[in-house]
Amino acid sequence: MIKQDKKVSVIIPVYNGKKYIKETLNSILQSTYQNLEVLVINDGSTDNSRQICECIRYQDSRVVIYNQENSGVVAARNYGVSKASGEYLCFCDQDDIVDPMCYAKQIEQIEQDQSDLCMCSVGRIIDGKHSVFEVSEDACYEGKDILEQLLYPLLFNGFAPPIKMGEKNRYPHIWSCMFCIDFWRAHQIQFRRYVNFEDDLLVKTQALASAKRISTIAHIGYYWRVNLNSETYAHSYIENIAQKQQRCYEDLYQSIADRVGDQKILKFFLYITYCKQYLEAIHNLTSPDIKKTWRNIHTYYDVNIYGRNFKECTMVVPYVKQGKIKPQIILYFLARKQTMLSYFAEIILDKVLLLTLHSQILTKIERRLKGIRG
Repeated sequence: MIKQDKKVSVIIPVYNGKKYIKETLNSILQSTYQNLEVLVINDGSTDNSRQICECIRYQDSRVVIYNQENSGVVAARNYGVSKASGEYLCFCDQDDIVDPMCYAKQIEQIEQDQSDLCMCSVGRIIDGKHSVFEVSEDACYEGKDILEQLLYPLLFNGFAPPIKMGEKNRYPHIWSCMFCIDFWRAHQIQFRRYVNFEDDLLVKTQALASAKRISTIAHIGYYWRVNLNSETYAHSYIENIAQKQQRCYEDLYQSIADRVGDQKILKFFLYITYCKQYLEAIHNLTSPDIKKTWRNIHTYYDVNIYGRNFKECTMVVPYVKQGKIKPQIILYFLARKQTMLSYFAEIILDKVLLLTLHSQILTKIERRLKGIRG
Protein backbone atom coordinates (compact mmCIF):
# COMPACT_ATOMS: atom_id res chain seq x y z
CA MET A 1 0.00 0.00 0.00
CA ILE A 2 1.45 3.36 -1.05
CA LYS A 3 1.99 5.96 1.65
CA GLN A 4 -0.47 8.84 1.60
CA ASP A 5 1.76 11.45 3.17
CA LYS A 6 1.94 13.73 0.12
CA LYS A 7 -0.98 15.84 -0.97
CA VAL A 8 -2.43 15.96 -4.49
CA SER A 9 -3.95 19.27 -5.61
CA VAL A 10 -6.68 18.76 -8.22
CA ILE A 11 -7.82 21.87 -10.08
CA ILE A 12 -11.28 21.98 -11.68
CA PRO A 13 -12.46 25.12 -13.51
CA VAL A 14 -16.27 25.24 -13.42
CA TYR A 15 -18.52 27.30 -15.63
CA ASN A 16 -22.20 26.35 -15.83
CA GLY A 17 -21.36 22.71 -15.25
CA LYS A 18 -24.43 21.66 -13.26
CA LYS A 19 -25.12 18.61 -15.43
CA TYR A 20 -21.98 16.63 -14.55
CA ILE A 21 -20.02 18.46 -11.82
CA LYS A 22 -21.46 16.36 -8.97
CA GLU A 23 -20.47 13.12 -10.72
CA THR A 24 -17.03 14.53 -11.53
CA LEU A 25 -16.33 15.65 -7.97
CA ASN A 26 -17.57 12.38 -6.47
CA SER A 27 -15.32 10.37 -8.79
CA ILE A 28 -12.31 12.31 -7.47
CA LEU A 29 -13.35 12.16 -3.81
CA GLN A 30 -13.79 8.39 -4.08
CA SER A 31 -10.15 8.00 -5.05
CA THR A 32 -8.22 5.31 -3.19
CA TYR A 33 -5.61 8.02 -2.63
CA GLN A 34 -7.34 10.16 -0.02
CA ASN A 35 -4.80 12.94 0.66
CA LEU A 36 -6.35 15.42 -1.75
CA GLU A 37 -7.35 19.02 -2.03
CA VAL A 38 -9.89 19.63 -4.76
CA LEU A 39 -9.73 23.25 -5.87
CA VAL A 40 -12.95 24.23 -7.60
CA ILE A 41 -12.54 27.51 -9.47
CA ASN A 42 -16.07 28.79 -10.07
CA ASP A 43 -15.59 30.94 -13.16
CA GLY A 44 -18.67 33.14 -12.86
CA SER A 45 -21.26 30.38 -13.31
CA THR A 46 -24.82 31.60 -13.87
CA ASP A 47 -26.48 28.24 -13.17
CA ASN A 48 -26.47 26.40 -9.82
CA SER A 49 -23.01 24.88 -10.26
CA ARG A 50 -21.72 26.82 -7.27
CA GLN A 51 -24.52 25.58 -5.02
CA ILE A 52 -23.89 21.96 -6.04
CA CYS A 53 -20.20 22.36 -5.22
CA GLU A 54 -21.02 24.03 -1.91
CA CYS A 55 -23.22 21.10 -0.89
CA ILE A 56 -20.38 18.69 -1.60
CA ARG A 57 -17.92 20.93 0.27
CA TYR A 58 -20.10 20.79 3.39
CA GLN A 59 -19.84 16.99 3.25
CA ASP A 60 -16.14 16.80 2.42
CA SER A 61 -13.67 19.43 3.62
CA ARG A 62 -11.14 18.43 0.96
CA VAL A 63 -13.17 20.50 -1.50
CA VAL A 64 -12.16 24.17 -1.58
CA ILE A 65 -14.13 26.66 -3.67
CA TYR A 66 -12.84 29.90 -5.13
CA ASN A 67 -15.11 32.29 -7.01
CA GLN A 68 -14.06 34.68 -9.76
CA GLU A 69 -15.71 36.70 -12.49
CA ASN A 70 -15.95 34.82 -15.77
CA SER A 71 -12.42 34.91 -17.21
CA GLY A 72 -12.13 31.60 -19.04
CA VAL A 73 -10.52 28.23 -18.35
CA VAL A 74 -6.96 29.52 -18.78
CA ALA A 75 -7.28 32.14 -16.05
CA ALA A 76 -9.14 29.67 -13.81
CA ARG A 77 -6.40 27.05 -14.12
CA ASN A 78 -3.63 29.56 -13.44
CA TYR A 79 -5.50 30.85 -10.40
CA GLY A 80 -5.96 27.31 -9.14
CA VAL A 81 -2.23 26.61 -9.46
CA SER A 82 -1.48 29.73 -7.41
CA LYS A 83 -3.65 28.33 -4.59
CA ALA A 84 -2.38 24.76 -4.73
CA SER A 85 -0.58 23.51 -1.60
CA GLY A 86 0.03 19.88 -2.57
CA GLU A 87 3.24 18.16 -3.64
CA TYR A 88 1.50 16.93 -6.80
CA LEU A 89 -0.68 18.78 -9.29
CA CYS A 90 -3.51 17.47 -11.48
CA PHE A 91 -6.22 19.04 -13.63
CA CYS A 92 -9.74 17.85 -14.34
CA ASP A 93 -12.50 19.19 -16.57
CA GLN A 94 -15.94 19.74 -15.07
CA ASP A 95 -17.66 16.91 -16.95
CA ASP A 96 -15.03 14.16 -16.88
CA ILE A 97 -14.43 11.13 -14.63
CA VAL A 98 -11.29 10.11 -12.71
CA ASP A 99 -10.77 6.40 -12.04
CA PRO A 100 -10.44 5.56 -8.30
CA MET A 101 -6.95 4.08 -8.74
CA CYS A 102 -5.57 6.84 -10.99
CA TYR A 103 -3.79 9.07 -8.47
CA ALA A 104 -2.39 6.20 -6.41
CA LYS A 105 -0.91 4.54 -9.50
CA GLN A 106 0.55 7.81 -10.79
CA ILE A 107 2.19 8.67 -7.46
CA GLU A 108 3.56 5.15 -7.15
CA GLN A 109 5.11 5.39 -10.62
CA ILE A 110 6.52 8.89 -10.05
CA GLU A 111 8.15 7.85 -6.77
CA GLN A 112 9.46 4.59 -8.20
CA ASP A 113 10.98 6.34 -11.24
CA GLN A 114 11.84 9.64 -9.52
CA SER A 115 10.19 11.37 -12.47
CA ASP A 116 8.86 14.90 -12.94
CA LEU A 117 5.43 13.85 -14.18
CA CYS A 118 3.34 10.81 -15.00
CA MET A 119 0.80 10.37 -17.80
CA CYS A 120 -1.97 7.78 -17.53
CA SER A 121 -3.91 6.15 -20.34
CA VAL A 122 -7.20 7.80 -21.31
CA GLY A 123 -10.70 6.59 -22.09
CA ARG A 124 -13.66 8.53 -23.36
CA ILE A 125 -17.39 8.57 -22.73
CA ILE A 126 -19.80 9.06 -25.62
CA ASP A 127 -23.53 8.95 -24.82
CA GLY A 128 -22.73 7.08 -21.61
CA LYS A 129 -20.60 4.40 -23.30
CA HIS A 130 -16.95 4.01 -22.31
CA SER A 131 -14.18 3.25 -24.79
CA VAL A 132 -10.42 3.52 -25.05
CA PHE A 133 -8.97 6.74 -26.47
CA GLU A 134 -5.21 6.83 -25.82
CA VAL A 135 -3.17 3.93 -24.48
CA SER A 136 0.25 4.42 -22.94
CA GLU A 137 2.48 1.77 -21.39
CA ASP A 138 4.14 1.24 -18.02
CA ALA A 139 7.43 2.94 -18.84
CA CYS A 140 9.93 5.58 -17.85
CA TYR A 141 11.56 7.87 -20.41
CA GLU A 142 14.60 10.11 -20.19
CA GLY A 143 17.07 11.78 -22.54
CA LYS A 144 16.46 11.13 -26.25
CA ASP A 145 13.61 8.76 -25.45
CA ILE A 146 11.54 11.70 -24.18
CA LEU A 147 12.04 13.43 -27.53
CA GLU A 148 11.49 10.42 -29.75
CA GLN A 149 8.70 8.66 -27.85
CA LEU A 150 6.78 11.56 -26.31
CA LEU A 151 7.60 15.03 -27.61
CA TYR A 152 7.94 14.37 -31.36
CA PRO A 153 4.78 12.22 -31.53
CA LEU A 154 2.94 15.08 -29.79
CA LEU A 155 4.27 17.87 -32.00
CA PHE A 156 4.00 15.89 -35.24
CA ASN A 157 0.73 14.11 -34.44
CA GLY A 158 -0.92 13.25 -37.74
CA PHE A 159 2.32 13.46 -39.72
CA ALA A 160 5.17 11.03 -40.34
CA PRO A 161 8.24 13.14 -41.14
CA PRO A 162 11.50 11.26 -41.91
CA ILE A 163 12.86 11.45 -38.38
CA LYS A 164 13.23 8.87 -35.64
CA MET A 165 10.13 8.89 -33.44
CA GLY A 166 7.64 6.50 -31.86
CA GLU A 167 4.51 5.39 -33.67
CA LYS A 168 2.09 5.94 -30.79
CA ASN A 169 -0.12 8.99 -31.13
CA ARG A 170 0.35 11.47 -28.29
CA TYR A 171 -2.29 14.09 -27.57
CA PRO A 172 -2.08 17.55 -25.96
CA HIS A 173 -4.55 17.12 -23.11
CA ILE A 174 -3.05 17.74 -19.68
CA TRP A 175 -5.77 16.17 -17.58
CA SER A 176 -4.07 12.77 -17.99
CA CYS A 177 -0.95 14.16 -16.28
CA MET A 178 0.20 14.34 -12.68
CA PHE A 179 2.99 16.88 -12.18
CA CYS A 180 5.41 17.30 -9.31
CA ILE A 181 4.56 20.81 -8.23
CA ASP A 182 8.23 21.66 -7.58
CA PHE A 183 8.96 20.81 -11.22
CA TRP A 184 5.99 22.91 -12.41
CA ARG A 185 7.10 25.95 -10.43
CA ALA A 186 10.83 25.57 -11.12
CA HIS A 187 10.13 25.82 -14.85
CA GLN A 188 7.50 28.56 -14.40
CA ILE A 189 4.93 26.61 -16.38
CA GLN A 190 1.67 28.44 -16.92
CA PHE A 191 -1.28 28.60 -19.25
CA ARG A 192 -1.14 31.48 -21.72
CA ARG A 193 -4.00 33.84 -21.15
CA TYR A 194 -3.88 35.37 -24.64
CA VAL A 195 -4.54 32.02 -26.31
CA ASN A 196 -8.13 30.82 -26.61
CA PHE A 197 -7.03 27.63 -28.31
CA GLU A 198 -4.06 25.26 -27.88
CA ASP A 199 -3.45 26.18 -24.21
CA ASP A 200 -3.04 22.50 -23.30
CA LEU A 201 -0.55 21.95 -26.13
CA LEU A 202 1.61 24.85 -24.99
CA VAL A 203 1.75 23.61 -21.41
CA LYS A 204 2.33 19.96 -22.27
CA THR A 205 5.06 20.85 -24.77
CA GLN A 206 6.87 22.97 -22.20
CA ALA A 207 6.60 20.18 -19.61
CA LEU A 208 7.84 17.43 -21.92
CA ALA A 209 10.70 19.60 -23.17
CA SER A 210 11.76 20.54 -19.62
CA ALA A 211 11.49 17.20 -17.84
CA LYS A 212 14.48 15.02 -17.06
CA ARG A 213 12.40 11.90 -16.53
CA ILE A 214 8.76 11.12 -17.45
CA SER A 215 6.62 8.14 -16.43
CA THR A 216 3.65 6.67 -18.28
CA ILE A 217 1.20 4.01 -17.10
CA ALA A 218 -1.07 1.65 -19.03
CA HIS A 219 -3.89 2.06 -16.50
CA ILE A 220 -6.85 4.04 -17.90
CA GLY A 221 -7.07 6.65 -15.17
CA TYR A 222 -9.09 9.40 -16.80
CA TYR A 223 -12.31 9.33 -18.82
CA TRP A 224 -12.96 12.27 -21.11
CA ARG A 225 -16.64 12.91 -21.73
CA VAL A 226 -17.30 13.97 -25.31
CA ASN A 227 -19.70 16.85 -24.70
CA LEU A 228 -20.76 18.64 -27.86
CA ASN A 229 -21.86 21.63 -25.79
CA SER A 230 -18.44 22.12 -24.19
CA GLU A 231 -15.81 24.70 -25.15
CA THR A 232 -13.94 22.00 -27.04
CA TYR A 233 -16.73 21.82 -29.61
CA ALA A 234 -17.87 25.43 -29.48
CA HIS A 235 -17.30 26.89 -32.91
CA SER A 236 -16.92 30.54 -32.04
CA TYR A 237 -15.09 32.74 -34.52
CA ILE A 238 -11.59 33.78 -33.45
CA GLU A 239 -10.55 37.26 -34.53
CA ASN A 240 -6.99 37.81 -35.77
CA ILE A 241 -6.33 34.10 -35.74
CA ALA A 242 -3.09 34.33 -37.73
CA GLN A 243 -1.53 36.64 -35.13
CA LYS A 244 -2.53 34.32 -32.29
CA GLN A 245 -1.27 31.29 -34.18
CA GLN A 246 2.07 32.98 -34.77
CA ARG A 247 2.45 33.75 -31.07
CA CYS A 248 1.49 30.15 -30.32
CA TYR A 249 4.18 28.86 -32.70
CA GLU A 250 6.80 31.18 -31.19
CA ASP A 251 5.97 30.03 -27.65
CA LEU A 252 6.19 26.40 -28.72
CA TYR A 253 9.48 27.01 -30.51
CA GLN A 254 10.95 28.75 -27.46
CA SER A 255 9.99 25.72 -25.33
CA ILE A 256 11.63 23.12 -27.57
CA ALA A 257 14.52 24.83 -29.42
CA ASP A 258 17.28 24.13 -26.89
CA ARG A 259 16.07 20.61 -26.10
CA VAL A 260 15.69 19.58 -29.75
CA GLY A 261 18.74 21.33 -31.16
CA ASP A 262 18.57 19.59 -34.57
CA GLN A 263 17.83 22.28 -37.20
CA LYS A 264 16.32 19.75 -39.61
CA ILE A 265 13.76 18.71 -37.01
CA LEU A 266 13.04 22.33 -36.08
CA LYS A 267 12.34 23.02 -39.77
CA PHE A 268 9.88 20.14 -39.87
CA PHE A 269 8.33 21.57 -36.71
CA LEU A 270 7.83 24.92 -38.45
CA TYR A 271 6.32 23.43 -41.59
CA ILE A 272 4.03 20.93 -39.86
CA THR A 273 2.88 23.41 -37.22
CA TYR A 274 1.94 25.90 -39.92
CA CYS A 275 0.05 23.24 -41.89
CA LYS A 276 -1.93 22.39 -38.76
CA GLN A 277 -2.59 26.09 -38.25
CA TYR A 278 -3.85 26.41 -41.82
CA LEU A 279 -6.37 23.67 -41.03
CA GLU A 280 -7.39 25.47 -37.81
CA ALA A 281 -7.80 28.71 -39.74
CA ILE A 282 -10.11 27.06 -42.28
CA HIS A 283 -12.15 25.52 -39.47
CA ASN A 284 -12.36 28.95 -37.86
CA LEU A 285 -13.73 30.45 -41.07
CA THR A 286 -16.60 27.94 -41.16
CA SER A 287 -17.92 29.28 -37.83
CA PRO A 288 -21.62 30.27 -38.00
CA ASP A 289 -20.73 33.48 -36.15
CA ILE A 290 -19.77 35.31 -39.33
CA LYS A 291 -21.32 35.75 -42.74
CA LYS A 292 -19.27 34.59 -45.71
CA THR A 293 -19.08 35.77 -49.27
CA TRP A 294 -16.92 34.45 -52.09
CA ARG A 295 -14.76 37.57 -51.82
CA ASN A 296 -14.19 37.61 -48.07
CA ILE A 297 -13.39 33.89 -48.08
CA HIS A 298 -10.60 34.51 -50.57
CA THR A 299 -9.40 37.55 -48.62
CA TYR A 300 -9.35 35.51 -45.40
CA TYR A 301 -7.24 32.81 -47.08
CA ASP A 302 -4.82 35.40 -48.43
CA VAL A 303 -4.28 36.93 -44.99
CA ASN A 304 -4.37 33.88 -42.71
CA ILE A 305 -3.04 31.09 -44.93
CA TYR A 306 -1.42 32.01 -48.22
CA GLY A 307 0.47 34.90 -46.62
CA ARG A 308 2.14 32.69 -43.98
CA ASN A 309 5.11 30.81 -45.49
CA PHE A 310 2.60 28.87 -47.55
CA LYS A 311 4.65 27.50 -50.44
CA GLU A 312 7.52 26.39 -48.22
CA CYS A 313 5.36 24.83 -45.51
CA THR A 314 3.06 22.84 -47.77
CA MET A 315 6.05 20.77 -48.89
CA VAL A 316 5.31 18.52 -45.88
CA VAL A 317 1.78 17.66 -47.08
CA PRO A 318 3.01 14.27 -48.43
CA TYR A 319 3.99 13.36 -44.84
CA VAL A 320 0.39 13.36 -43.57
CA LYS A 321 -0.13 9.92 -42.03
CA GLN A 322 -2.13 7.32 -43.91
CA GLY A 323 -5.64 7.15 -42.50
CA LYS A 324 -5.78 10.85 -41.62
CA ILE A 325 -8.46 11.37 -44.25
CA LYS A 326 -9.65 14.84 -43.28
CA PRO A 327 -6.23 16.60 -43.30
CA GLN A 328 -5.21 14.59 -46.36
CA ILE A 329 -8.15 15.86 -48.38
CA ILE A 330 -8.12 19.47 -47.19
CA LEU A 331 -4.34 19.90 -47.45
CA TYR A 332 -4.40 18.29 -50.92
CA PHE A 333 -6.77 21.00 -52.13
CA LEU A 334 -5.01 23.70 -50.15
CA ALA A 335 -1.54 22.92 -51.51
CA ARG A 336 -2.98 23.52 -54.98
CA LYS A 337 -4.64 26.74 -53.82
CA GLN A 338 -8.08 25.34 -54.54
CA THR A 339 -9.61 27.66 -51.99
CA MET A 340 -13.29 26.87 -52.27
CA LEU A 341 -12.75 23.11 -52.50
CA SER A 342 -10.74 23.14 -49.27
CA TYR A 343 -13.37 25.33 -47.61
CA PHE A 344 -16.33 23.11 -48.52
CA ALA A 345 -14.34 19.95 -47.73
CA GLU A 346 -13.90 21.29 -44.17
CA ILE A 347 -17.65 21.89 -43.80
CA ILE A 348 -18.61 18.45 -45.08
CA LEU A 349 -15.96 16.45 -43.24
CA ASP A 350 -16.55 18.29 -39.97
CA LYS A 351 -20.24 17.38 -40.11
CA VAL A 352 -19.31 13.76 -40.76
CA LEU A 353 -17.05 13.76 -37.69
CA LEU A 354 -19.76 15.20 -35.45
CA LEU A 355 -22.29 12.64 -36.67
CA THR A 356 -19.93 9.76 -35.98
CA LEU A 357 -19.54 10.80 -32.35
CA HIS A 358 -23.13 9.60 -31.75
CA SER A 359 -22.90 6.43 -33.79
CA GLN A 360 -21.21 3.25 -32.65
CA ILE A 361 -21.60 1.90 -36.17
CA LEU A 362 -19.64 4.80 -37.64
CA THR A 363 -16.81 4.69 -35.11
CA LYS A 364 -14.45 3.12 -37.63
CA ILE A 365 -15.04 6.05 -39.99
CA GLU A 366 -14.20 8.48 -37.20
CA ARG A 367 -10.97 6.60 -36.46
CA ARG A 368 -9.91 6.92 -40.07
CA LEU A 369 -10.93 10.58 -40.29
CA LYS A 370 -9.15 11.61 -37.08
CA GLY A 371 -6.63 8.83 -36.66
CA ILE A 372 -7.63 8.06 -33.06
CA ARG A 373 -8.17 4.75 -31.35
CA GLY A 374 -11.05 3.72 -29.15
